[in-house]
Amino acid sequence: MEYLRRQIERFIESVQDKIKNINKSIVLTDEQLQSLEKSETLFNGVISSNNEEIEAINNKKDKIGEENKSTRKEIIKCAYNHLIDEHKNNIESVIKLRAQWKSLNDEIKKKREQQKVSKKEKVASTIKTVLNYFFAEKYTLDEENFRLIFDKNTLEKDQAKNILSEGEKNIVAFAYFIGDTHLKIESEDDYQKLFFVIDDPISSMDFSHVYTLCGVIRDISKIIDKLKRERFLILTHNNDFMRVLASNNIIDKKLLLKKGELIDFNNNLTVPYINHLMDIYEICRKNGIPTHTTANSIRHIIETLTKFEKIDVTGESIAEYIKENIKDDTKSYTLINDLSHGGWRTEQSPITDEDYIEICETIVKHIEIKYIGQVEYCKKICK
Repeated sequence: MEYLRRQIERFIESVQDKIKNINKSIVLTDEQLQSLEKSETLFNGVISSNNEEIEAINNKKDKIGEENKSTRKEIIKCAYNHLIDEHKNNIESVIKLRAQWKSLNDEIKKKREQQKVSKKEKVASTIKTVLNYFFAEKYTLDEENFRLIFDKNTLEKDQAKNILSEGEKNIVAFAYFIGDTHLKIESEDDYQKLFFVIDDPISSMDFSHVYTLCGVIRDISKIIDKLKRERFLILTHNNDFMRVLASNNIIDKKLLLKKGELIDFNNNLTVPYINHLMDIYEICRKNGIPTHTTANSIRHIIETLTKFEKIDVTGESIAEYIKENIKDDTKSYTLINDLSHGGWRTEQSPITDEDYIEICETIVKHIEIKYIGQVEYCKKICK
């Protein structure tokens, strides 16, 4: 490049001399011309090369975003490869764990599918058990199609509503309610979290079914065998239903909603018979003191026993019951008639405490022979 510059400078000087003296000749040898051409060719080659580099730079400048992205990718690849080399053992462990997780997850899915089948079987079995409490195979369940079976015939859609009474429909609904419990369970531990809310389940039921329903509630931990403890809230408007629940110790806490407040339920209002029996049991077996209500307690007990054994009650039923069942008793009937009706009394006591004790003992012994469970209950309560 320096050589070409000198050649051009000499050529310029010759031209300037010619300008100064037009008669002076410009002498250029062939060697000089060839050298100049050669230098020109080289110079043009440099220019072309530079233009190519400039064009490449301009192209990169125009595509700087993509260039940055490409550069970042290369940096990331480099960092990624570095991390893989540095943490190769950990990565292999992660890959193994992922394979194990996939295997376990597939197994869990299979078990969940199996559990769905198992739950269906549990629901069906529980419904059939509850229905059997009430109907003893008259009504049962088609486990495959979940259709009600009546006298061994599977009921088709809409048939059940035409065959079942309103009370029976409520029984079937109650059975489904108990069976449906299994569908609320996600793990075995959930059985111990169950809390049943039972809202007046006896609507339109025959009273014999009310006793059965109370039995189902009492046996709920047997019907759902994984249930270790029973927890439930029962709501009802029916006093007799409440009486059966209370007198059979199916419920622990009894409350009455009165004027917007919950108050303790007076059990004496629902089970007068057993309370009267405990009164006379206290007198003859626990040295209790007879009172003005003792004769009425004896009367209530005899009347209840009479109605239990003979539905058709007559005016002389108490006397007849005593005559037929407590043949050695000569005082009870007179005492009942004298002291359980209103009337004038003299100051002299018509009967001694010993007479009261003797009569109460006679009645309790009679019940002990025929219905020993009632006296055993009094023993347990009157400790």
